[in-house]
Amino acid sequence: MRSKVSIVGAGAVGLYLAYKLASDGIDVTIYDGKRNIRDRSDTASGILSKRGLERFKIDYSAALLNELDGVVIHVNRKTMKVKAAEPRAVVLDRGIFAEILMGMAEDAGAEVLLGKRLGKEKIAEMIMDNESVLVGADGAVSAVASAAGFDGIREYVLTYKAVFDGMSIEDCGSAELFFSKSFAHRFFGWTVPYSGSALEIGLGISDSAKTSSKTAFSRFINEEVKDKIGMARPIGEHASMIPISRRKKTVKENVVLVGDAAGQTKSTTGGGLIFGMACADIAAKSITAHLRKGAKLSAYERMWRSRYGLDLRLHDALHAYYSNFYGSFGFFIGMAETIGLDRFFGRYGDMDSPSLMIKRFFTRSV
Repeated sequence: MRSKVSIVGAGAVGLYLAYKLASDGIDVTIYDGKRNIRDRSDTASGILSKRGLERFKIDYSAALLNELDGVVIHVNRKTMKVKAAEPRAVVLDRGIFAEILMGMAEDAGAEVLLGKRLGKEKIAEMIMDNESVLVGADGAVSAVASAAGFDGIREYVLTYKAVFDGMSIEDCGSAELFFSKSFAHRFFGWTVPYSGSALEIGLGISDSAKTSSKTAFSRFINEEVKDKIGMARPIGEHASMIPISRRKKTVKENVVLVGDAAGQTKSTTGGGLIFGMACADIAAKSITAHLRKGAKLSAYERMWRSRYGLDLRLHDALHAYYSNFYGSFGFFIGMAETIGLDRFFGRYGDMDSPSLMIKRFFTRSV
């Protein structure tokens, strides 16, 4: 069997998978239609779990914009502040991070072909080649998934974000989350400081909302953060689409889906890089075993769902709670502060692993 893998999509997850496969001596080529690896990197928010990111042993220091040790949650005029003793999240320049990952992949021996958009006929040809593996890492609206006949993704979040510069930010270590039916249908608005003068402001809405993300974003600005912005002006505005439900299957014969293409995202926040890269680790092992030992690719499906399925389902449950019961979510915040959950989250909060956080809550010393 020829050791050959083709990856469609040179986002962070696709590049990381290429790096892992090439490091194992697998012949891998990654294709992407963009001509510069940094193109469209600004559409994704750069806030990531520090603990989650560091597990991959990537030197991301050149991409680091800021570190966050707190979050302020606003719901129906109630506010909960959570502050940790040390930074729990990092804010990265996603373009520079993509350059880092591409360098790692190429140094390991992967071939990265930019400006190479694959059409339906070429993807169909790759699917028919049973001697190789085709990986769809091509985002929320995956051409690979469509060509291979995978089931669709049930729900997406439509986001709109902008970076405002020339501000004076008092607390550079805290992000803010805003929940309201008025502007954030089944999702939320946010602010993330890049520095003492630059602030990302964004909003997400379910694709079932009867409005556009840009219109909802303007309402959010006017209702919640207009005073915060002052005279600052946006230096960049971007719209994107994020899957917040998973596909029923992510393997079909010689085709594998990873990252957003598979729906491997947290439905609570839309964050998918940490889970996507973690699943890429599993995909690399499964693909290598398939090419070298004839193992079934379906092992990937079984392994990633066994390892991360519970945490993703817990995210689904929390998303369903806050998106359908805003009133009771505000009540929850009031009760959380009363019983000290804000201090617990500050000490043990880990949204990449809510199952571990729940375990810590019930086994904590009182």
